[in-house]
Amino acid sequence: MSRIEDEIVPVAACNDEMAEAIEQARASFGDFLKAFREPKPNQTGFHVKARFDEGEGEGAEHLWLADISFKEKIATGVVMNEPRIESVHYLERVPFLPDQISDWMYMEDGKMIGGFTTKVLLKAKFKPGGFRELLKHRLKM
Repeated sequence: MSRIEDEIVPVAACNDEMAEAIEQARASFGDFLKAFREPKPNQTGFHVKARFDEGEGEGAEHLWLADISFKEKIATGVVMNEPRIESVHYLERVPFLPDQISDWMYMEDGKMIGGFTTKVLLKAKFKPGGFRELLKHRLKM
């Protein structure tokens, strides 16, 4: 597993879009589960993004998790970002509940499936042309 180089991006300018993306990810999580439980040979890189709270009023962070497991009562995944919060650590296996899920993604034939919040962040962060266009082409968005 490789670290996801992901900087914290403020979402104040796209809060409505981000809330919609999270809602869309949660509403379609069944699609993720279906592919995850019976992956086709062309489906790889299954990840879930979950919100972790530092504590009452201390802030929160949405982190990508890999090596997802639904074998126990509570799902778990391995943290793939370098967290800014101190309650979880890079490469730590952490539990997550359904209400913590804020996104999901996997690759199919080189195309990102899901990644709803990622698409919002890319749209907000990059101007048309240049790097954004390269990412769109590489992710076939």
